[in-house]
Amino acid sequence: MLLENKHSHMTHLTRGVLIKAIVADELANSSGEDYLKSLKSSYHRWEHESSDVLCRKYNEIQNTNITVEILDP
Repeated sequence: MLLENKHSHMTHLTRGVLIKAIVADELANSSGEDYLKSLKSSYHRWEHESSDVLCRKYNEIQNTNITVEILDP
């Protein structure tokens, strides 16, 4: 399934895309020597969450309403 984004082109949504968006949001204000440690920790945390949890967090960040059913495998 495809989702139209702000730039009027279609994006394939997968768990990986959601994880990257969530991690990027969490680390947006991070810098310095702890950045890499925080990146690994955050990525590890989110890759083990359920797709339902990922969708809820992504919706919160992006102000969208995606569901697990529209994720590409």
